[in-house]
Amino acid sequence: MAILLDTGIVYAYYDKRDAWHVRATNVMRADAGRLIVPAPVIPEVDHLLGERLGAPAQLAFYDGLAEGHYFVADLPRDRYGRISELNRQFHELALGFVDAAVVAIGEALGLFRIATTDRRDFEPLASALSLTLLP
Repeated sequence: MAILLDTGIVYAYYDKRDAWHVRATNVMRADAGRLIVPAPVIPEVDHLLGERLGAPAQLAFYDGLAEGHYFVADLPRDRYGRISELNRQFHELALGFVDAAVVAIGEALGLFRIATTDRRDFEPLASALSLTLLP
């Protein structure tokens, strides 16, 4: 079964110094061929890699996208309203666009396994929406 990747897990995979690196690597290897990066996650990962690790890490990420290590899931137009709903429903979390988009894309695809380092936002979502968080 495919899994959706949130920004933090993708970043941790590329940053060997990140506290989540080993867990991120384990998820990426265990689910190789079934890794889905929601399109809204890509600019966040790109920014973090560029700011913290530099161009070589960004290029490695781009290569992973180009070589099919990840499938990219676009955000369907009809899911933008769901992003607003999630931000209203969970206003105390201040989810923002990307975290809500990960959930909205997952719902659209019928995927409820999300690999994330962001337990603050995703644990309450997991409880309310029957999501499975990895690792």
